Amino acid sequence: MKSFTKLSLVGLLAVSALAFAAETLTVDKLVQKREDLDGKTVTVSGVVSNFSAKTSKAGNKYTTFTLKGSNTTLSAYTQGHIEKAPKNGDEVEITGIFRKEKVVNPDFTVKNEVDFTAKKDTKNGIKIVKRKDDK
Repeated sequence: MKSFTKLSLVGLLAVSALAFAAETLTVDKLVQKREDLDGKTVTVSGVVSNFSAKTSKAGNKYTTFTLKGSNTTLSAYTQGHIEKAPKNGDEVEITGIFRKEKVVNPDFTVKNEVDFTAKKDTKNGIKIVKRKDDK
């Protein structure tokens, strides 16, 4: 009976972890839980601001924007340019790896960033939920 109870508990924990991982978080909730979610794959929703598609000095294309919640913001990053890019004011969901702090180089550190670069065997990416101009 004890092994059945242990197996049940392990199964319940596994299902709970999967449910939490699949949950779409708000920006505020993600930042609030940043210690627990550091390095984890997350899905987060918010409003785009400061959208920028650039090319580095080394010739690498990348896209960044700020994802706004009700009370706080986080940084969003992806390698490359987005084919159907969001605009400032659009509501989006992004799925990617959350880092509470990423040191890009000795002079540049980013806090609270989701890297949603698409990678094989991941669900990383962006989904536009609502365009600002949609009524």
